[in-house]
Amino acid sequence: MGTEPRRFDLTMLYAAYDAFRRHTAGLEAAAESEGAVAGTAVRNGWALFKFHWRVQDIAEKRTLWTVMYAKEPDPEPSGGGRRLGVVLDAMALRALRVVPMMDGVDAALEHRDRAMFARYARDLHAAVDTLLEFKESNVLPLIPDTLTAFEWGTFDVEFRGELGLRGLGVYLPWLLDGAPDPTRRAVLRLLPPPIRFAYRARWRPRYRRRNRQAVPAGRAGPAV
Repeated sequence: MGTEPRRFDLTMLYAAYDAFRRHTAGLEAAAESEGAVAGTAVRNGWALFKFHWRVQDIAEKRTLWTVMYAKEPDPEPSGGGRRLGVVLDAMALRALRVVPMMDGVDAALEHRDRAMFARYARDLHAAVDTLLEFKESNVLPLIPDTLTAFEWGTFDVEFRGELGLRGLGVYLPWLLDGAPDPTRRAVLRLLPPPIRFAYRARWRPRYRRRNRQAVPAGRAGPAV
């Protein structure tokens, strides 16, 4: 059991969830600005959020939640034995509530409706926060007890496959944009030296040039 924390290192999941929170908070804050719905920065930031949310969602469903559902024990006569399924069902319900909020932001930006954008950006932030808090409190702790180390490892393979190497060059700076120092250090420690070098020398500077006027993601700390 002493190797469990290392074998089931959830650092990247927690970092991704924090990034989704920061970027939805930034979207909500941007709604207060005149011309936000017509601005390129907001639209680019929203496109990044949607893409990374989709990649995360696909990888989690295929390699984590579907596998965990399959391991649900047969119900007992007393009505027990379905805790895993109940938790995953509750998570799925919260995930469904995010969808209309994202559709609403899309529609608001398409029609350049500032009031609609502000409303859906606020509701999206709340729905995303509710979902991620539920995952962190109720679902992620079940992973080490439900999945094998091999099954857990397939998540990273699936995620990187969906993202692609070119996508990683955008994802990593986006993930760490506005992240607190402990999170940045923890994430970078997981990466091989060539990836850390590419992040510092090429990917992060390019991301900052392209997103200098982008939706704020929170207060950034010193560069790492």
